[in-house]
Amino acid sequence: MKSLSSVVLLALMVGLAQAADESHEWPLYGRTFEEARFSPLKQIDTANASTLGLAWEFQDFVVRGRVHRGNEASPLVSDGVMYFSGPWSVVYALDARSGKLLWKYDPQVDGNWIRRACCDAGNKGVALWKGRVYVATLDGYLIALDAKTGKPAWTSDTFVDRVTMNYASTGAPRIAGNNIVIGNSGAEMGARGYVSAYDLNSGKLAWRFYTVPGDPAKGPDESPDVTRARKTWSKDSRWDLGGGGTAWDSMVYDPKLDLLYVGVGNGMPHPVWSRSPGGGDNLYLSSIVALDAATGRMRWYYQTTPADSYDYTATQNMILADLEIGGKTRHVLMQAPKNGFFYILDRATGKLLSANAYTKVTWAERVDIETGRPVLTPQADFSKEPKEIWPSQAGGHNWMPMSYSAAAKLVFIPALDAGMSFGMVPGKDVQFRAGANNEGDNVGWTRPVGDKGIPWAPPNPGPNDPPFRSVLKAWDPVAGKLAWQSPPKPYWSGGVLSTASGVVFQGAADGTFSLYDAKDGRLIKSIDTGTGMMAGPISYELDGVQYVAVLAGFGGAFNQIGYPPGSAALNYQNSERLFVFRLNGGRVALPPVRHRVLEALPSPTSTDPAVLARGMSLIGRCAGCHGFRGIPNGYPDLWNLPPATQAAFQNIVLEGALSYAGMPSFKDALSVDDVKAIQAFIISDEIGLRK
Repeated sequence: MKSLSSVVLLALMVGLAQAADESHEWPLYGRTFEEARFSPLKQIDTANASTLGLAWEFQDFVVRGRVHRGNEASPLVSDGVMYFSGPWSVVYALDARSGKLLWKYDPQVDGNWIRRACCDAGNKGVALWKGRVYVATLDGYLIALDAKTGKPAWTSDTFVDRVTMNYASTGAPRIAGNNIVIGNSGAEMGARGYVSAYDLNSGKLAWRFYTVPGDPAKGPDESPDVTRARKTWSKDSRWDLGGGGTAWDSMVYDPKLDLLYVGVGNGMPHPVWSRSPGGGDNLYLSSIVALDAATGRMRWYYQTTPADSYDYTATQNMILADLEIGGKTRHVLMQAPKNGFFYILDRATGKLLSANAYTKVTWAERVDIETGRPVLTPQADFSKEPKEIWPSQAGGHNWMPMSYSAAAKLVFIPALDAGMSFGMVPGKDVQFRAGANNEGDNVGWTRPVGDKGIPWAPPNPGPNDPPFRSVLKAWDPVAGKLAWQSPPKPYWSGGVLSTASGVVFQGAADGTFSLYDAKDGRLIKSIDTGTGMMAGPISYELDGVQYVAVLAGFGGAFNQIGYPPGSAALNYQNSERLFVFRLNGGRVALPPVRHRVLEALPSPTSTDPAVLARGMSLIGRCAGCHGFRGIPNGYPDLWNLPPATQAAFQNIVLEGALSYAGMPSFKDALSVDDVKAIQAFIISDEIGLRK
C-alpha cells in the first residue's frame, strides 16, 4: 500500500504533467511524461513556416583535442533558461532568448573511458526537476547540479563493476516518482544490463533492476524477476561476456500508474547460438519492461524479439498516448524498435494490441497477435550460413526519437532502409577483450561500397534494393499503415518534432533542417546548415515568440565507419552547434569547408615483411575508430599524421598522451613491438598509396 506522501507526490506529478500540456516550455525530455515530442504551439504554421530563419546560434562547446563528437541531446527549457548536454557529458545553461551562456559544467570525464563505449562520447540529454539538473556521465556518474549555478549537489557512482565489464553511460536520466533513473550501455563491449533508481534529493540508491541473469557461479539471483528470466537461458550461456541487455536509451514514466517503462537492448554476443547454446528466449533482452517506480519490481514485460540474434534492440523511444482502438479509448504505449515492427501495447497490462511492419522486414513474416510472438522466416536463421536480412543491425529505426502528433493522429518515424549480411563467428572463438567490441558475428552491408572497398561503409545503391538511407515516415498507428513518406535522405537523419499547427521538423546528416506538412508530407522548407544533425528538435515560446531549437554535429556509432556521399561532414568541418530558429529569422552561416592537406611523406620505420604483416593483422584495432586508408570520418587520419604525431606515436598509443582528447592508452592490449609494427604498416601503406 502506498504511503500518503507517495499518493500526494503522484497527484502533484500528474498535475504537473497536465499543466505541461498547456505550457510554452519544454521541461522534460520529450516535453511531457508521455514523451510524444509534440508541441501545442501554433505560431509557426504551414502558411508561414517558409519564413523560418536563425534567431541565434551557440558554438562555445567544450571540445577536447581536435576530434569533434556528435550532439545527440534535446534541450530542456524552463523559466527562460535552456539546459542541454554535449559530448563528454558537459552540461550547458543558456539564456533561452539570446543564447548567452549562463554556466557550463564539465565533469572531466576520464578520456580513457571512450574505449568502453561502443558508439562515441555522446550524451542524449539531461533531466530537470525542482531546481536541479541531472546528468549521467560517460564514465558512469549520476550528478545533480544546481540549476541556477551549475554547482554539484551530489554525485553517485552508477556502475557496479569498473574492472571486469565495459560499462558506459550515454542516455538521458528520467524522473520517476521520488527517483531519478538511469541505465547504461556497453552490451557490444561485454556488460550485464541493469537500471538504477536514485533518490532525487540525496542521490541514495533506491533500487536496481537487472535486465538479464548474471553468472550463477558469482552469486544468487538478485530478485525473483531475474530468476524468472534465468529459466529462458541455457545452462551453457556465455556469462563471461556479460549477457548484454543494457538499457542505454529509452525510458518513459506514467505518473498515473506509477510505472516506469524501460527499453532493453540486445544480447552479448549477438547470435543466440553463441550466446545461449541450446536456445531460449533470453529474457529480458530486446524487451519492454514495466517496473513499479517505487520498488523496481517488474509488473509486466513484452519481448519484441525473442532469442534476438540481430542486435534488434527495444531501446528506441517509447510514446504514451490515448488511442481510439476498436471503438474505445485505450491507454497505450507505442514503439518502433529496430526489428521493423510498430508495436502498440496496453500500458497497464502489456497486452499486445497491434504490430505491423513499418519498413522492409525479412526475418519474420508477421507478429502473431494472439501469442505476441514473431512468425520467423527461413531467412532468420544464419547459424549455418550467412543470410541477407532486413532490417540491418542499424534497425528500421535507431535511437533518433520519433514524434506523435495528437492533432494529425500520426507518428513520424525517422526510419532507416538497409539490409545486411549476417554470419557467425564460432561460439568458441568469441573471447572477451577489455575495451574492445565482442559482438561475435560477421556482418556486412548487402551491397559493395566505396572506391576503396571498405567493408563497413554504408552501401551504394544496388540494382533492386535501396541503399542505406533514411526516410521520414508518417505512420497511422490505429490503421497500422503508412500515411506518407518523405523522399529519401542519404545515410542517416535526426529526431523529429511535430506541432499542433501541422508542421513536422527534422534535421539530417546532409546538414539540412527540413519542415514538412504533417497532413501530406509536403516539403515546406529546407534550411542548409552545413552541419549534420542527429538530435531531436524542440519548440518553446518566450515573450510571444515561438522558437525551434536543435543541436547539430554528426557523430555516434556511424562517426567511425566513414562519411558517405551527401554527408555534410564530408564537405564541411564538423563542429558542434546549437541552432535556434524563429519566423523571419536570419540565414545560417555554413561552416568552413573541409580540406585534406597532405602532411610530409614520412620515412619508413621498417621494411621487414614480417613486421609489416604483423602490423596489418593488428590494424583493425585502430581502424574500428580511425577508419582505413584515410577514409574521411570523425577521427584523425592515421594515413596523414603530422611529423610531430608520428614522432610521438608510441607515447600516444601506449602511454595515453592524448587521453584527455579521447585517444586512450592501449598499453593493456598492445606491446611496444605491436605498436611499432602498426606504425610501420601504416607508413608503408601510405607511401604506396601516394605513389
